[in-house]
Formats: sequence, C-alpha cells, structure tokens
Amino acid sequence: MVETVFTEEDKKNLKVIAEELPKLRVVVEELMETLEVLSDEKLMKSIDRGLKDLKENKVFTYKEMLDELNINEKEL
Repeated sequence: MVETVFTEEDKKNLKVIAEELPKLRVVVEELMETLEVLSDEKLMKSIDRGLKDLKENKVFTYKEMLDELNINEKEL
C-alpha cells in the first residue's frame, strides 16, 4: 500500500485549485456560448442589423414602444 503525503504547500495549492475550479468552469462555459454565437452566421447578421439600427436611431425607447402598442405603463 502506498501512502501519499502532502506538504503544507501542496495542501495550500490544492485548496487554491479547489476554490478556482468552479470559477474556471463558468468562464469556459461563457466562452463556449460566445463561440456558438460567433459561429452562427444568421445570428451574427441579425446582431449587425440591430447595431446598425441602434446607430441610426431606428429603435424605440421603452416609452415609445409602450405608446406604439397602446399600453399604459401602469397596466404592467
């Protein structure tokens, strides 16, 4: 039987890894989602059109949209 002995530095490093691993997992998942969006040509074209509309002020404000839909803000 083999017995593994960790030094205090080993224990400290393992603790840091255990604390950082969930954070790394979240970052990797976000990266995967970003890559999916960037690889979707149709979605990217839609995003570009939306940005163009924003730059040209072709987008309704929240208030304008409610007015356009004849919705009273108090009804929400």
